[in-house]
Amino acid sequence: MVFVACGLNHKTAPLDVREKIALPLAMQDTLLGELVDLPSVNEAVILSTCNRLEIYCDAAHPDGILPWLAKSRQLSPEFIKPFFYSHHGRQGLQHTFRVASGLDSMMLGEPQILGQMKQAYQQACRAGTVKHNLRQVFQYVFRASKRIRTRSGIGNNPVSVAFAAVQKIGQLFTELSSLKVLLIGSGETSSLVAKYLHNAGVTQFLVASRNPENAKQLADAFAGKSLTIGDIPHYLAQADVVVTATACPLPFITKSLVEHTMQQRNEAPMFFLDLAVPRDIEADVCEIAGVHLFNIDDLQKMTEKGMDERKSAAMQAEKLIDCELDNYIRWRRSLQAKKVICDYRKQMQELAQLELQRAMQKLDSGLSHPHVLTEFSERLLNKLIHSPTVGLRQAAMDNREDLLDLAHYLFTSPAD
Repeated sequence: MVFVACGLNHKTAPLDVREKIALPLAMQDTLLGELVDLPSVNEAVILSTCNRLEIYCDAAHPDGILPWLAKSRQLSPEFIKPFFYSHHGRQGLQHTFRVASGLDSMMLGEPQILGQMKQAYQQACRAGTVKHNLRQVFQYVFRASKRIRTRSGIGNNPVSVAFAAVQKIGQLFTELSSLKVLLIGSGETSSLVAKYLHNAGVTQFLVASRNPENAKQLADAFAGKSLTIGDIPHYLAQADVVVTATACPLPFITKSLVEHTMQQRNEAPMFFLDLAVPRDIEADVCEIAGVHLFNIDDLQKMTEKGMDERKSAAMQAEKLIDCELDNYIRWRRSLQAKKVICDYRKQMQELAQLELQRAMQKLDSGLSHPHVLTEFSERLLNKLIHSPTVGLRQAAMDNREDLLDLAHYLFTSPAD
């Protein structure tokens, strides 16, 4: 197998180029089929995200992939070539390990890429473009990336405002599954917060937005309830956590509103997270007993610290990748000996079975056990060493010291 990882990403290509080259999900089964129809491509997986398009394949001569990609996107190879990279063998494997572990991501250490890679692999499996070789690669990569993330701790520290927000909520509430969360705003930040909270166990969401359609879409994604902005005062007391991320020019959650809300809640604690600039929540809300208010600057400090810690963890992760890669290559090499070992064992078993049958016949004829067993052991020994003996003599006559050294290593190594 010649493993190849090729494509382009946020480091090599600007957004307008990535937009042109992104492969639509609905077309990927067809595109995967086209890939493995190329003369030198035996197996293939396509990973297409907003930050990268990568093709992982078993390909002896991958030169045809770039022209194929250009043709599929109705572009010229010359347009793509400056942004395109191709890593082969160990380098390709190392790149794949780094991608799966989040070390090659725009947001260092982010976990989403592993899920995206798993989805890409599963789609290729369904399309029939993953066989023995890539199956072994990706199954090992998935297991190894989990070990790398766990041992390095690269995903432990927040590096995005949304992730920092969820970590802050987790510090204040020990049981997230019982929380009710009100999201005000339905943009990307609110969506990310909802996703992270849902992954952490939150199941109750209210979503309010100036755009009712967007609010409903986000609420439906997490089996929540959509609201209008005008509904907020009526539902605020139901929320344990309030996350705001709108573009309103003035604060619309006032101190008096929160004071009234806390009375309705019998002073039960509330967590307010204001991710908006300008702010959505009046700053003096934090003076109310039982209210915890954090703004985007508070979380930015967490992300800066988190990024420093992730950079340190990334150094450890790189070392772990080297170890995992060495282990994988050794494991692959051991598989190459498997067929030889199996064939040799089968041959020896057949010899032993023939001699055993011969010995049993002699015992049935009345010959003494010691005589039969002695002859059996001598004949079996002679047959077992016949081929190696002939081969070693020939190696000596041909001055093949390498084979003689190998035989010495194999025949004199102590058995476990």
